[in-house]
Amino acid sequence: MIMKMTELHHLLEQHPATEIQIQSHHEGVYFTVEISHNEETYRLHGHKDKPLVFRDEESARNMLQQVGIEHVKSRRILSHFSALAQPVVSSGWRAQIA
Repeated sequence: MIMKMTELHHLLEQHPATEIQIQSHHEGVYFTVEISHNEETYRLHGHKDKPLVFRDEESARNMLQQVGIEHVKSRRILSHFSALAQPVVSSGWRAQIA
């Protein structure tokens, strides 16, 4: 589900203990903000319902501090691509030049 900054601000006024965390995706390539409230999970979105994506964790923290959110957890989401990118060595296969 999606949530805009104004909605997050109003939610925090009514429920200050709402859980907010910054998530790292694809080995820190980009970061997003996730909000958990009433067993629902929301992603912070901007204009035209596009997700807010940050280049680093500090940028996400700075944006959240502008609306009064001081303490935010962070979570790293590991990419499955990094496991797939590992070279596979097979001792039974040999390259032959024709």
